Amino acid sequence: MPIVYSIDRLRRRLFAMAKGTVPISEVVAHLWKERDDNGLPLTELIDATQATVSFSDTEIRKIIDLLRELGRRNALGPTAVVTGDDVSYGIMRMLGILIEDVCDVRPFRSCDKAEEWLNTIPKPRLPTQER
Repeated sequence: MPIVYSIDRLRRRLFAMAKGTVPISEVVAHLWKERDDNGLPLTELIDATQATVSFSDTEIRKIIDLLRELGRRNALGPTAVVTGDDVSYGIMRMLGILIEDVCDVRPFRSCDKAEEWLNTIPKPRLPTQER
């Protein structure tokens, strides 16, 4: 199933949902669509409690490279990912650490904690060319 999302322009928030096994192609398609919809600078809450991710090292590197590419030209808002299992949580935690110089990505176990964190982040990261 593709990653689906809606944008609340008033709250400057993007809400996404992922279900089932999430292949790398869905993550890449999601990021490009988000860019096309001017959603990259928004805060994002991804409900992945019904999803499973198991990316290889190569696939994680591909996500990181794409976020770095997008971050050169676009502001990137913080992303909270609510996971439903330990493996997905660990992968998202690792991804967040590896990309922390470009954007804020953090895994959570509950939507409440994710929302709480998103509400404390003041603004998106500026494109790297503007830093």
